[in-house]
Amino acid sequence: MILSVKPCWSRLMSARRLLVLTAFLLAACGKPAEAPVTQPPPLPEGAKTADFEAAVDPAAPQRPASEYWGLEPGEALPIIWGDLLPAGAEEELARQQAEFYAMLEQRYQESATSLYEADPFGTIAEGSEMDYMPQFGTFDTVEDFDGMRVRIPGYVVPFDFNPKKTHTEFLFVPYMGACIHTPPPPPNQIIFVRADKGVKIDDIWVPYYVEGTFGRGKFLNDTGDAAYSIDLAELEPYPIP
Repeated sequence: MILSVKPCWSRLMSARRLLVLTAFLLAACGKPAEAPVTQPPPLPEGAKTADFEAAVDPAAPQRPASEYWGLEPGEALPIIWGDLLPAGAEEELARQQAEFYAMLEQRYQESATSLYEADPFGTIAEGSEMDYMPQFGTFDTVEDFDGMRVRIPGYVVPFDFNPKKTHTEFLFVPYMGACIHTPPPPPNQIIFVRADKGVKIDDIWVPYYVEGTFGRGKFLNDTGDAAYSIDLAELEPYPIP
């Protein structure tokens, strides 16, 4: 009886092939890669480190840093009228206006007959009790620009119309012709301007740039109360394309 040894011989040959292949791969790949170094080597004994600082010229003038990007020391900060409105000011203005006009409409409806008999054309006589619009809004302000030199565009409202057209005080507003008949803007949208030397204003119907030191307060007058002030440094025409 003859026994077959082919299966055992085949397994032996397969094991030899695996050993040869493993040896070949180890020779090709070399040693396993070492972990990367994450820390610098220690300083040699006796060595010292040094801290480096930016060179500063002691003779150079020291300039205070500005909290506004791109604004040089002493340069006026450009602002707009929206910057002067504190949070909730617009909502409060709308509420007061709606309340007033609702009251006014009710008043007209209740006295429509007597008003018609007094004035068949339905007009309001200039200077009469009805020829008046209240100033809506509040004296609530923002503190951001106190004491700063600012620059803002707007329109001049003089307190009088003298022949020389020179003014030491006037109001500055965001739109043309603002006065008690319009009605005026809210106090926190009017700037009371002081010009110590007086400034000549030839045309109040064109816009200007006002530049000067900014402040806050209650500046009461018959034309329109103001919650802000500027001590005038420059007044120049606003460029119109």
